[in-house]
Amino acid sequence: MMMRRVLMAGTSLPLLSCHSACSSHTTPSRPGVLGAIGDTPLIELRSLSEALGCRVLVKCEHLNPGGSIKDRAALWMLELAESSQALVPGQHDTITEGTGGNTGIGLALVAAAKGYKCVFAMPASLAPEKIDTMRTLGAEVILTPGVPFSDPRHYFHEAAGLAATNPKVFFTNQFENTANSLAHYHGTAPEIWEQTGGQVDGFICSAGTGGTIGGCSRFFKEQDSEVSCWLIDCEGSALYPLVKTGSSYVCEGASPSSGKTEYPGDKQVKYIGRAEGSSISEGIGIDRKTANFATSVLDGAMQGTDREAVEMAYFLMRNEGLFVGPSAALNVVGAVKLARILGPNKTIVTVICDGGDRYRSKIFNPQWLEEHSLTPVHRGKGLEFVQPDNAVPAAE
Repeated sequence: MMMRRVLMAGTSLPLLSCHSACSSHTTPSRPGVLGAIGDTPLIELRSLSEALGCRVLVKCEHLNPGGSIKDRAALWMLELAESSQALVPGQHDTITEGTGGNTGIGLALVAAAKGYKCVFAMPASLAPEKIDTMRTLGAEVILTPGVPFSDPRHYFHEAAGLAATNPKVFFTNQFENTANSLAHYHGTAPEIWEQTGGQVDGFICSAGTGGTIGGCSRFFKEQDSEVSCWLIDCEGSALYPLVKTGSSYVCEGASPSSGKTEYPGDKQVKYIGRAEGSSISEGIGIDRKTANFATSVLDGAMQGTDREAVEMAYFLMRNEGLFVGPSAALNVVGAVKLARILGPNKTIVTVICDGGDRYRSKIFNPQWLEEHSLTPVHRGKGLEFVQPDNAVPAAE
């Protein structure tokens, strides 16, 4: 078993960094915008650390050049596609994806740097800021209705169909393409491990494709099996009951894209039933078990509400000067819940998957908040708005 140092309450150990800000050496230049993906800062949320008696750290993925953690997966998916000749300039040179926005932005950025074209399908209900950013970066965007995955009009099937009918088009398929989780297994998680000097007691984040939680949890468990890895799931998602129940919760079946992609998970989809409720959070919560999520090694799962996420987003602005989106805020809610479970003097890590700028029309819009009965009411530095955890251990 790997020995870990115990962090005493009130102690503030320096973070280790791949490119230390305290170094007298200048960080060398990087080869273009793609060289700026990754090596993001890991920062302590001192207001939470002081309130919980733990050390709460967040990986600032919103500081990637495309503004989210999805830049990592985008770069890995495209570079592995190039190495396999699935993408060839002038021959197979158009990328398609079904996206909640951030993956599309990341892919559009990487594609622009590499000279590829992009066509993305996404739900029309998502934040207009994301749609506008993709179009600004040169992507064609197809807006789809908010329909279940079983409906052929679903954004995933729109993207899969484009690739199936045109040999010049490559479907990145962030859900079943495990280059997604590899980006975090080889990048995000090792960076966190180095930046903390191997001092990680707990890791928690939400999931959509499952790439981040899959790659990170697998890496941490390989370093030290006692690192506690958890899912924080939004209401209306199927992942919380999946972790709680295990493989018996999965029902395999065909989908409108069966036979249209090379991935086994699209031929026989692993459907899972959603929990009650719904969520305003974008890019997380899903009703099937993806190949990326299947790589996860989890100790358990818990749920968080939209109310908790919105209150946390405003808490972080007031107390940390940190401007984050709702899924990032939910991750921090999860960190608070996990800190309460693990007890004092532990180091808890999560990720800030994107910033708040993409949600100005939603959770940072007073009228929108009022319409959704989510106007923040909490003031001060207390964490009373974070409800007692409803944690369940992983079934398998």
